[in-house]
Amino acid sequence: MNYTKYSGYFLIGTGVIHSIIGVLLGWPTLVSMHESGWLASTIVNGEMAFNREAILWFLTLGAFWIVFGLCLQKMIDQGFIPPRSLGWGFIVIAAVLIIIVPVSGAYFFLIQGALILMPSRDEQLVAAETTA
Repeated sequence: MNYTKYSGYFLIGTGVIHSIIGVLLGWPTLVSMHESGWLASTIVNGEMAFNREAILWFLTLGAFWIVFGLCLQKMIDQGFIPPRSLGWGFIVIAAVLIIIVPVSGAYFFLIQGALILMPSRDEQLVAAETTA
């Protein structure tokens, strides 16, 4: 089965899981940002509040993966074949993250990269015909 055709959906799922975890774990920080009125709420007493910056970027990254997944899936549905470089990119990023943060969701990217690199049945048939 060609799982590459679901790559966008897998990426959307990764983004949703990432965002849910961010909201759950970052809830106290988000509440304090809300109490600060959101506008410039990452600056407290003239200094950057790292926990507020971190949750902002954590949730922004989750949203980016959702948007990227929607775009990727739309292109796949229109016949676009994701380049192998995307699969390798996911694997390299996952490998670096797994080394730095072994207990993380980076394994999702390892799997997604591998699925993009796996040839579809049609690609296997074409390869077999060209070598025969």
